[in-house]
This record gives sequence, structure tokens and C-alpha cells, in this order.
Amino acid sequence: MDYKHYIEKLGLMPHPEGGYYRQVYGNDESGEKQISTIYYMLCGDEFSAFHKLHGMSEIWYYHAGECLDIYVIDAKGELVVHHLSADDEMQVVIEPEQWFAAELPGKKGFSLVGCAVAPAFKFDNFELAKKEDLLREFPQHGALIERLCR
Repeated sequence: MDYKHYIEKLGLMPHPEGGYYRQVYGNDESGEKQISTIYYMLCGDEFSAFHKLHGMSEIWYYHAGECLDIYVIDAKGELVVHHLSADDEMQVVIEPEQWFAAELPGKKGFSLVGCAVAPAFKFDNFELAKKEDLLREFPQHGALIERLCR
């Protein structure tokens, strides 16, 4: 199956940050929901740009397609690369306040994942990285930051 099958089957829409998504449960600005979930898909050379969540953990679940590399920069500036796939890690937890981004390492095919955020996702707690700030804070990861910031 190709990515178009999943776009149609799951009713995915273009994501403002790149890729495709559909909210499944709980995006709740009122704060009453304890969790929110989405389907998320990246294709080819699309990427999820560096961002972080304040006060929310995010769990990524592999569903189908190619390996998805998730890059996490922790508070000490250490880079951890997770390989989300059927053959490696099938779920990855991103703790609050960690910068992270994702891409298909081969830039071909697609990767379909699920993302759960707890407590439920709120846009007020989402921060998209500013390339200049990340480069200043983590110059040792300059090439990656240049590639995965918008």
C-alpha cells in the first residue's frame, strides 16, 4: 500500500508543519481531557521541524511504512536518535521541554505513526524552534538544526 491509501482510509489532512494528520481524540483547550491522539504521516523529504511541548509528554507509535528517525536534544544538549519502525523501536516517549524533530532517513516512501500527548495537547504549550536560537544554544548539532528547522 502507498501513502495515498492511508490518506484516504484515515481521512488525513495536510498538517501546517508538513506531512498529514487527523485528530483521533481529545485536543481540548479547556484542560478537561487527560490525553489526545492523532495519526501523523510523513512522506519523502517532508519533516517535522524542531519543536517542544511545555508540560506535556508525547508518545510516538509506529503503524506502517518506512523507518522514521526522531531526533531529541535533551536539557544537557545531548542528541539521541530514535529509529521508529517495525524492526527497531515501535514506540518512543518524548519528555516535556525536550527539543525534537523527525524525518524519513531515506527520504523515500512514507511513515505512518500515532502520537499521544498527555495531558491533552494545547497549542499554548507548543513551541516551534527558532533556528537562530537553537544554533546558538546547541552549535554542536548545527547541521541537523539547519536541516530540520523552518
